[in-house]
Amino acid sequence: MSFKSGNVNPKLLGIRIRKARERLTMSQGDLAALVSKDQAAISAYENGRRKLSAADLPLFAKALQVPLLYFYEGEINADDLDRSLLEEFHRLPTVEAKHSAIEIMRTLALSIGLHHHE
Repeated sequence: MSFKSGNVNPKLLGIRIRKARERLTMSQGDLAALVSKDQAAISAYENGRRKLSAADLPLFAKALQVPLLYFYEGEINADDLDRSLLEEFHRLPTVEAKHSAIEIMRTLALSIGLHHHE
């Protein structure tokens, strides 16, 4: 992915990390253990006093059970979304799973389209 964590405001990134952690009722210590950091580092990330490296973002996303794009809300463009969707699609293990994903996206698009016009 072409994202760089330097493009994300450290304070906003910290807020997103804290919100995701709290949603899971996870302590800073628990998160620290999952991402091989110490609790002080997690606190510094959450308070925007320390920048998180782009290489660590996928690890944080997995530990916090959020998509990588969660960290970029409001700072991504349509091409980034397309790339992200395609990357997820390529991770599907079988042709059948890919066909199912296409059908789900069609159904979702139709549902959103119908609701949008109402």
